[in-house]
Parts: sequence; C-alpha cells; structure tokens
Amino acid sequence: MQANGKDKAVGAAAFSLAVTVFVYYTTWALIMPFVDEDHTLHNYFPPDEYRIRIPLLILVVGLTVIFSFLALVMIKSKSKKTKKAN
Repeated sequence: MQANGKDKAVGAAAFSLAVTVFVYYTTWALIMPFVDEDHTLHNYFPPDEYRIRIPLLILVVGLTVIFSFLALVMIKSKSKKTKKAN
C-alpha cells in the first residue's frame, strides 16, 4: 500500500508540530530556569508552575483514556462470552 501526497503532507505537518512542541517545551523546562527573570525571553513562555502541571494533566488524561478503552474492551469481550455460553 503506497502513501499518497495527502498522507505525506499530514505526516510532515504532524512531525513538524511534534518537533516544534518538543523544542519549545525543552527550552522552557531546561533552559529558561537559568535565564534572568527580567529578560524579555520570559514573555514567550507561561509561568513556571505550568512546567509540571501541563505534562501532569496530559499524563492523567492520557492514562484515563487508555484505561477507559481497556475497560470497555474487557466489558464487551465478557458480554460476548456470556452470550455464547447462553
């Protein structure tokens, strides 16, 4: 199965977005603590307390989605097994 031009464009856009977010967050989390507080570069980043809150929120939401999906799959498979047994 070959990828068409639209698939490549979507993949390139997703990759570019991922790299941009990674570089932005890495700069914010690892470099900005060593930059003076009054430097204008701080205007491009959110307050410091969000360095932990944002990834923690993403982790909690992601794990909730994963475990909810697993629970639904287990419930559906159990209901199929009980229907076959009857």
